[in-house]
Amino acid sequence: MSTKNKRRELRLTSHDEDLLIEAAGLAGVSVSEFLLTKAIQDAEELVEQHRNIGLDSDSYSRFLATLDRSASAPAELVKQLMKTRLLKHSD
Repeated sequence: MSTKNKRRELRLTSHDEDLLIEAAGLAGVSVSEFLLTKAIQDAEELVEQHRNIGLDSDSYSRFLATLDRSASAPAELVKQLMKTRLLKHSD
């Protein structure tokens, strides 16, 4: 288990403080542990949602077909490359 060596502070209303104390007591943990556990759970879920893309079967098939298509260079890029001087190899 890693050492907890960082600190985070927050400001809250008396009502929120009372609610957190009651909830932590009902859960049988300290307020800090209650807050940390809930925050970490929510953070993991949110990050996971943004790291993964869910597609239905039809969309997934279209996505794979798009990946399988051969790519073609954009016309402007080809035009610019044609203007570029050829490099000569020197020994």
